[in-house]
Amino acid sequence: MMKNNWSKKVRAALALIAPMVLVACGNNTTSDKNNDTKENEPITMKIGQQTQPNSKLPEGDSYADNAYRRLIKDKLNITIESAFEANGDDYDRQVALAIASGDLPDIMTVDRDELEELANNGLIEDLTDVFDKYASDNIKAVYKSFDDFQLKAATIDGQLMAVPGVGNDFGPNLVWIRQDWLDKLGIKLDPDGNHAITLDELESTAKAFIDKDASGKGNTKGLAFAPWLSADNHGGTAYTANPIMNAFGAYPKVYLPSESGKIEYGSNTKEMKEALGYLNKLYKEGILDNQVGTRTYDDINAMNISGEIGIVTGPWHFPDWTLVQTRTANRDALYTPYAIEGKDGKVSGVQKPGAGGFVVVRKGFEHPEALIKMLNLIFDEVPNDNNMEQDFPEIYQYAQKAVDGSVRPMNIEMFKNLSEIDDAVTASNAAEGKSSIDDIHNFTVKNNAKHIKAYLDNPKASDPTEFAVYSSRLLAVRDVMGGVRNEGIYKEIKPVSIVQKVKATERNGAQIGKLEEENFIKFVTGEQSLDDFDKYVSTWNEQGGTAIINEMQEIVNKQ
Repeated sequence: MMKNNWSKKVRAALALIAPMVLVACGNNTTSDKNNDTKENEPITMKIGQQTQPNSKLPEGDSYADNAYRRLIKDKLNITIESAFEANGDDYDRQVALAIASGDLPDIMTVDRDELEELANNGLIEDLTDVFDKYASDNIKAVYKSFDDFQLKAATIDGQLMAVPGVGNDFGPNLVWIRQDWLDKLGIKLDPDGNHAITLDELESTAKAFIDKDASGKGNTKGLAFAPWLSADNHGGTAYTANPIMNAFGAYPKVYLPSESGKIEYGSNTKEMKEALGYLNKLYKEGILDNQVGTRTYDDINAMNISGEIGIVTGPWHFPDWTLVQTRTANRDALYTPYAIEGKDGKVSGVQKPGAGGFVVVRKGFEHPEALIKMLNLIFDEVPNDNNMEQDFPEIYQYAQKAVDGSVRPMNIEMFKNLSEIDDAVTASNAAEGKSSIDDIHNFTVKNNAKHIKAYLDNPKASDPTEFAVYSSRLLAVRDVMGGVRNEGIYKEIKPVSIVQKVKATERNGAQIGKLEEENFIKFVTGEQSLDDFDKYVSTWNEQGGTAIINEMQEIVNKQ
C-alpha cells in the first residue's frame, strides 16, 4: 500500500463494512425540509462521480443507475446524470480538467485547495442561505458536534462554499496481540482490566513470542514497523511505532500548541528522543525486526497474514481491512487490542477533527438546495429510519451485500463526533443480550450487532466479516477506546488545526518529511547516535521547518 493512498483505501474498506452511516439521534425534521420548495419540481443535475473499483453493485446496477439515484428520483424528483465517473487519480485529473476549462458538473466533490481555487474564481455557488434553510436539524447537529470545524473549513470570506464531509481521527493508537498465542504460552495481560498494558508487558510478550516460537514456524518475529515509522493520523498508524511514541508523550508529525502559545513540532521534542532511544534498545535486543527501514509495508502485511508475527499496531478499524485477511488465512487467529500506558499510568493519543471532501455546486445551477435535500435524505432520513427493510428495501439490500458507499452521489461521510464509540457500545451490548437488537434505531448499528452476535454465538463457524466487526467494534472501540475514557486514564492531545494552505509546507514539506523519516530509522538502528538528535532538529529547522512553524503561527494568531 502506498503511503499517499492510505486514507482513500481506508475509507473504501470501512465503507464495505458499514455502507450506511448514523448521522444523529433525536427528532427527524428531514421530510419537512425536503418538501419545502416548489412541491419538488423536476430537476436534472449532472455530477462528477467518484467511484471505487470493487463497488459490489448487484448485477444490472451501475454508478449511473443504482438504488440511491432511483431513491432520489422517487423521493425528491431529482434525476442524476454522470458528467464523468472516475476512480482515484483519474478522478483527481477529471476534477482538475473541469476546473481548468471552467466546464464544471453541477455537483462534484473536491479537496480544500480546489475549493479555494473554485471560490476565488467565482465558479461555485454560495450555499450559506440554502444550508441554513434546508439542512435538517440532525445534519446541523453533526457539524455542531465538531464545533462546526468542517463548516468553518468550507467557509471562504464569510460564505459557505461547499458541504463538507466529516472525519474524526481519534485515539488512542492500539497494539493488536495474537490472543491464541497468549493462550498457548499461558501469558496473562492487563491484570487490572483497564484495557492498557505497559511497555514492559509489551516487550516481555514480544520476547516470549520469539523465544518460544509462538508461530510454530521457526521464524517468529517480535515487532515490525513500516519504513516511515510513524504517522500523523490515527487511521494511518498500521505497522507504525505511534503507540510506543505516544506512551512517552511524543506525538509524531503533528504541530502542537505549547504552554507559551508557540507552535512546536511533535517529532522534535525531548520525549521523541526518549522514545527513539527505547526503540533502539528493542532493536539491539532483537525484539524489533532487524530489517526495519528496508522491509516494506506489504512485506510486514504478508508476515502478519502468514502468521510470522503476532504483535501489530493499527487503528480501531484495523480488523476490517487487514486482520480479516489473517483470519481468512487462519481461522484460529484471534486478536486482542490494547492501549499502551506511559509511566504516569495514562494513555495518550491525538484527536484531529477533519473534513473529508467538499461537495460544491456549480455557479449558476438553478437549484443549489437540491444538494442539501439529497444530503438530508441519504445521511439522515434513510439511516435513521426505524424500518429500513420496508421503507427503503433497495438500500437495505445494498447494506446486506456490503455495497460500497461510493455509489452514493456524494462520496463523503457524515457522523457525529465520537459517535463510533456510542454506536459500538449499543451494538455490542445488544449482541451480548444486555438490550434488544430489535430496539436499535439505526440500521448500521443493528447490522453490526447481528454480526457481533453471530460471532459470539459460534466463533469457530463465524465468517471473517463477523470476526472483523466483533474485533473492531466490541474489542477495540467499546472495550479499549471507550474503556480508557471510562477509566479516566485517557489523555487527549489536540494539535493545531489549520484549514488554510500553508505555502511553506508546499515548498519544504516533502524535503523535511524525508529528512525526518531517514534520520529516525538511523536513530532506531544505531546507524546514527541519538547524541545527534539536536543536530537533526537544527537541520530540520534550517531546511524549512522554521518557515512552516512561523507561517502556521501567523495564521493561528489571526484566528
